[in-house]
Order: sequence, then structure tokens, then C-alpha cells
Amino acid sequence: MSDNVFVDDLNAERTLETTYYVTDSKQMTDFFWYRDSGTRLNVGLQNIDVVAIYDEVPHDSDSEFVLGNPVLKFDRPHFLAIQRQHCR
Repeated sequence: MSDNVFVDDLNAERTLETTYYVTDSKQMTDFFWYRDSGTRLNVGLQNIDVVAIYDEVPHDSDSEFVLGNPVLKFDRPHFLAIQRQHCR
């Protein structure tokens, strides 16, 4: 190796992890890791969009299909319970 080349042995290098708690959508953050080779890895994240955003959708046709399908009769109570607990 020459003096102006940085080398990381990816088989022997420790895994770098950072726990980041998301509190809102569209967050931004910067952090860095120091590698065993002496290099510093700068990481910048923006527009982090991992928080689920739910939109209202009509489920009329879903209900008609599941409740009217004779093959799915055994799933009917489970489907109705999900609808009661999770749908408006």
C-alpha cells in the first residue's frame, strides 16, 4: 500500500451501528463513525421518512368480497374483529 491509500479489511472490521430514535417524519441528523483504520466516516441523513402516515381509504368492496365469499367463511369472525378494532 502507498501512504495516500486508506484500507479497511471488511472481513475483520467491526460492525458500526448507530441507534437513532425517530420522533417525527422528515427529520434530519448528522453523525460520524471512527473506523479502525483511522478514517472518520461522516453520515448525514435528511428527509428521514420512516414514520407511517396513514390515509383514509374506503373498504366497502373489501367487506363485500370477504363477507360474501363462501370460501372465506372461516375468516369472517377474524375479519370482523379487525374491522371493529382497527377501522373507523
